[in-house]
Amino acid sequence: FRLFGNSGACSACGQSIPASELVMRAQGNVYHLKCFTCSTCRNRLVPGDRFHYINGSLFCEHDRPTALINGHLNSLQSNPLLPDQKV
Repeated sequence: FRLFGNSGACSACGQSIPASELVMRAQGNVYHLKCFTCSTCRNRLVPGDRFHYINGSLFCEHDRPTALINGHLNSLQSNPLLPDQKV
């Protein structure tokens, strides 16, 4: 969901996030809206999109199988709460 920043740093780009800026959050990480993107296709993830957080990376629903095939399966199995989250 969209929440205001807390003057921290974006987990994707490392740049600071002003407290007044809207942000996206996933698994305790905070992202600029523009940085909350699929690690494979780079498409921006928006509220309502299904995404997967695997080994510290975000994947859209379409690219999830690619992520699993490329060796991210161990992380996904170790934490069954990760798949099928909504933004």
